[in-house]
Amino acid sequence: MTIMVIVMGMTIVYEFILYLLQIILLAVKIDILPFLKIVGIEMLYNMMIVIIIYPIIQSLGKLIERVFKEKKTLTKYF
Repeated sequence: MTIMVIVMGMTIVYEFILYLLQIILLAVKIDILPFLKIVGIEMLYNMMIVIIIYPIIQSLGKLIERVFKEKKTLTKYF
C-alpha cells in the first residue's frame, strides 16, 4: 500500500513540474480541469502498473539476495 501512495505522490509531483515548465517555457494556456483529469488518469494507470510489476521486482530482489548471501565454502583441502 505504501508503494502505491509513493507512486501516486510522485506522479502528481512529476506532472505538476512538467505542466509548470510547459506554462513557463512554451506559454501554454493554464487549464486546471483538463490537467486534473489527466493527472487522475495517469495516477490510476501508474498504480495499476505498480500492482502488477512490484511483486515481480520484489521476488527478483529476494532471489538475488539469496544468491549473494549463500555461503560458498570450498570443501577440498590442498
